Amino acid sequence: MAIRLRFLPAAIAAAVALLIAYISIRSFAAAWVALPAGGTIEGLRAGQEATAAQIGLAAQASHRAGQIFEPGRYYSDAALAAGRLTEAERRAALDGMPLPELVDQALMASPASPYNWARRAGLQLARKDYDGARRSLETSLMFGRFVPGLTAPRLRILYALMQRRSDRQLDTYFEEQVRIAASSEPMALAAFAAGGGPEGRTQRLLSTDYTLYKAYLEQLIEYRKQQAYARASK
Repeated sequence: MAIRLRFLPAAIAAAVALLIAYISIRSFAAAWVALPAGGTIEGLRAGQEATAAQIGLAAQASHRAGQIFEPGRYYSDAALAAGRLTEAERRAALDGMPLPELVDQALMASPASPYNWARRAGLQLARKDYDGARRSLETSLMFGRFVPGLTAPRLRILYALMQRRSDRQLDTYFEEQVRIAASSEPMALAAFAAGGGPEGRTQRLLSTDYTLYKAYLEQLIEYRKQQAYARASK
């Protein structure tokens, strides 16, 4: 019995070392598979453009990496890319997996992701599941009010819900996200408001804060210049 106890620490250490090695190997394998996606995914997060081929490759690589390790991370990357593809391109990139299923699997692995809850809300909204979209959006807000790159998508979902049936709570969410966007992402806010969003309402909400209003108006003017230049270049 004493001999067995003597070797117990060594056996535990060996088991831990094997576990660490196993995790490291799977982590390395997933990172290797996802390697072609890295630059495209980071570019998409930064609002940069990419070709459909690049986005499809990024979605495919991230999806396959998530099957190996860290599905919460890699499936989220795959969903980010796949959301910008056509239905046919998406199915090819995700090996036939529907986007809602991918987002749900990402949430199962990482349930505190405000990004994936917002993606889920957008997909539910597209299916006219308004109550589900609201619950998912509120969950996204619960996991982070101030989330870089997420204010404009949230505002689009909020605006669609408010057009159908508005209430004081939705108005509060909307006002909060407008102010956050004006302070952190004024160009994204300008694109939302001028691209079919409630431009007048957005300006009224910001008019009481000169600093936010000025930053927003500057970016709105710049956005319109960019749009005019794009139309003239066609």
